[in-house]
Amino acid sequence: MERRLDSVRDDFESRNFAKQRVGDRNLDPLLAGNALFQQGKFADADTEFESINRRMADAQSSGIIGNVTRIAAGNMAADYKPYFMDDLFVSYYQVWAALAERRFDDARVIINQSYAKQQRLSQEYASLLRSRERDTDGLGANMRRENAQWESFGDIMNPALTYLAGIYFLNFAQNPNDFETARTYLARADGMAPGNTFVKNDIAAARGGRAPENTTWIFIESGFAPRLRERRIDWPIILPSGPRVVSIATSEAIFSPAPARIDGAELIANTDAMFLTEYKEYQVNEALRALASIISNLALQNAANRHAGPLGGLAAVAVSIAATSAEIRTWATLPKRIYVMRIDKGTGLRAHGINDNEVLIEIKSGGRVLKEIPVSRTGNDLIYIRLTSNEIKPKIIKLNQKG
Repeated sequence: MERRLDSVRDDFESRNFAKQRVGDRNLDPLLAGNALFQQGKFADADTEFESINRRMADAQSSGIIGNVTRIAAGNMAADYKPYFMDDLFVSYYQVWAALAERRFDDARVIINQSYAKQQRLSQEYASLLRSRERDTDGLGANMRRENAQWESFGDIMNPALTYLAGIYFLNFAQNPNDFETARTYLARADGMAPGNTFVKNDIAAARGGRAPENTTWIFIESGFAPRLRERRIDWPIILPSGPRVVSIATSEAIFSPAPARIDGAELIANTDAMFLTEYKEYQVNEALRALASIISNLALQNAANRHAGPLGGLAAVAVSIAATSAEIRTWATLPKRIYVMRIDKGTGLRAHGINDNEVLIEIKSGGRVLKEIPVSRTGNDLIYIRLTSNEIKPKIIKLNQKG
């Protein structure tokens, strides 16, 4: 599985999206959906994401440290158990897909659904949130307080999704209530990413009840989220009844190198932090699984030795070693970081004109131009970019009111 996931990630990096599956019922829709999204096959991507969306809660099981009894009994599900982070990234890409296909009403529905996910998530993570408050009501209680408390959610709730939701409502607001909804989402994003000045600019616009004009928002994904590697130890021990082997397998997170920074971009989401917030807790389950594995494998070896003699015991040792493994599956193609830029096309900042109708936005790293993106001189745009080793293919979405 490690080799398969490494191959999937390598293919994604080179934009070879044909083989983004590893043979797992829950993981494959995530990998394939992301690959299809990158190719601009938004309807197909949405179909893949919906296939896991419909059973996501069951796939994640009953809570972050749920099913402890089943784990202790050594009865682990065969399919990948998605992280809550995965659930919110599905919503994130589905919002982008809906916007790219100009299904603006669908985008609103997905945003509302993602908020429901966040409520459920916060209840699951009440004991993990870094807030010192003793909040037993989850996200609902925290919603009544502004901004500061949201920083504690930054490593869990995907501030990129929250900021994207705020931009959506800011651009499609029809009345004061819509602008208030935009302000609320943007305030949450500001609390989760308090150093981002672009978010603060949009909050000011929402408070003023007017969408920015001739503005382009650019979301830039770069690098890869952590991958997991198996660490195992096989200890031979000699008992009066014969040789035994105690095998322990655990996983460890391996971090990808930091990608090149984009000039003028500001961090909105740190996937490494989101991943580790969950992974640290899942290690509790992993420890239980390792203990259950030791107990069951020693029982197997003892029984084999009693009923089949020393050779049977040795065969059971081999089976025990082969059967001991750690959970190393992850959504291997998620980004390491998500950055954003907010460009006023009227100021000439990081944009210059091509003709009377278009301006050219330059994406630079260390002063070197990586990509020039032509956009309309007027109106608002959303641009999605996934940086890979091959060419950059931005997805440009013109934001204008329906009709």
